[in-house]
Amino acid sequence: MEFEATKRTDLIGQTGSVTRNFTIVDALEYPTGVSIRVSDDMGEEYWTGLDDIDLDQ
Repeated sequence: MEFEATKRTDLIGQTGSVTRNFTIVDALEYPTGVSIRVSDDMGEEYWTGLDDIDLDQ
């Protein structure tokens, strides 16, 4: 049995946040900023900017 998706226009434009734990596995500095590769607690690895995350102190 296949289900048909219903578009949720009431959700489009809403904002929120996602909190994940991660470990930085690579980092590169460019004149425009620092890019970091992270491994998160969901098993995903991806590049993001150092300005886009909060580090534990």
